[in-house]
Amino acid sequence: MPDFSNSCLNILTYAGISETDGAKVLNKIRQFAALPDQGAADDAVRRLRKELTAFYYDLYKLVFFRSLEDTNIPAEVMMFLYFGYIDMTLAGEQNTQILYEMSRAIGLDERMRVFTFYQWLRLIYTCKKDPSVNDFTVDYITTLRQQKREGTITEAQEKELLTDGKARVTFEIDNMFRSANRMMSSRITTFVPFFSEQVLTRPLEKSLLGFDFVHRTIDVVKAIDYSLFFRQTVYTAPELGLDKAFIQVEVLPDVILMPVVGTRAAMWQEITGAKRTTPGRFLLPIAQEEDLSPIMINLCAEFRWELCKRIQGARWNDLTERSLTSDYVDYIDTYRKNRELSQEAKDRIKSAMAKHRNSYKEMFVADYSTYIQYESSGALRHNKVVRAILFNYCPFSKVIREGAIATNPQYTQLIERYNHKSAHDIHLFDMAVGRIEKAGNDIPQELLDHKAFLQS
Repeated sequence: MPDFSNSCLNILTYAGISETDGAKVLNKIRQFAALPDQGAADDAVRRLRKELTAFYYDLYKLVFFRSLEDTNIPAEVMMFLYFGYIDMTLAGEQNTQILYEMSRAIGLDERMRVFTFYQWLRLIYTCKKDPSVNDFTVDYITTLRQQKREGTITEAQEKELLTDGKARVTFEIDNMFRSANRMMSSRITTFVPFFSEQVLTRPLEKSLLGFDFVHRTIDVVKAIDYSLFFRQTVYTAPELGLDKAFIQVEVLPDVILMPVVGTRAAMWQEITGAKRTTPGRFLLPIAQEEDLSPIMINLCAEFRWELCKRIQGARWNDLTERSLTSDYVDYIDTYRKNRELSQEAKDRIKSAMAKHRNSYKEMFVADYSTYIQYESSGALRHNKVVRAILFNYCPFSKVIREGAIATNPQYTQLIERYNHKSAHDIHLFDMAVGRIEKAGNDIPQELLDHKAFLQS
């Protein structure tokens, strides 16, 4: 391992911080590292945490923009960009070694679906990805339009800023990064974004997330809820005699590994921009100290809820237009009068509502999690009403329908109804495809993929 005893000074120098200002920051980092309790509540420590947190994001911008011009980025700089590392004393020598080895091993995700935050910012800088929405769910393009309407910028400036890499990255750091980093931290109230040994609750090597592990965790959920990331879209092929067909396409989310040690995650947005077939965004701490599986299931539940709300718009809870959210809201609002529910089931719903602060979304996330983790294996936990809603909108994959729950009387009728509808959809699809084949044309891959979806 290289000598990291002067990491902080090297990173500050790389960022272009003056010697005088660098000495002041170095002194504060050393003060913080020397604290026996970095989460202490006294005023002096609180002030120090606040100063370091404010400085971190300015430093991140300076280091990031300098790195774009560098073909040989120093090891400690990459460790800062990936993990928030700043000083070996603060991080601990053993953790510094682990971070160094991990930073050398990080490449690009083969599927281009999981990214470190540094990689993500480079994609935003080169306009390959758009900046994320801010805390008010307003995106970069909308922000520029609003500034133009208010007269803050001109139309020419708006067009320039749309492709200005520096402005785009600055928006991402000042909005999503600042909020999400704290949100996912193990210590929200005493949060400092620089990597510190004191925030760890288990060995670092057991917490660091790799791209393959994230993919495997998502694939486990997809193997149960097969339609999770599929969206309906219109497919046209007039040259084949197909004017309009509704097909399902899979749109996997972008997963961003944030440079923070944490116990939480965030389903930051369900789509990008206004187009419904754009990827959602899941945020995970690059050092996740809790079991990732239940966290990922909760993210997927939030995704399903928010995507349905987005598609349904103002009618997301209107029962005259049936959807996952409207049916679930109706179930919660009317459970007291529902004759299909026993008194015991009603009492459980009442307790759950109190536990989840009367939030429809939080209730749904909890029910979906139980559905995926227990009901899919035949361990029944739900009442018949919520089970029917979940199976209707989030049906289990064919393997589970024909395996773990195939003979369970609680699912028999639900599966029969599903199979009948599925056979009808496949029949209509085969008729449409048959006309294409009779004309001597090859079946487009999009239609073959749709049939595979129907048979899942």
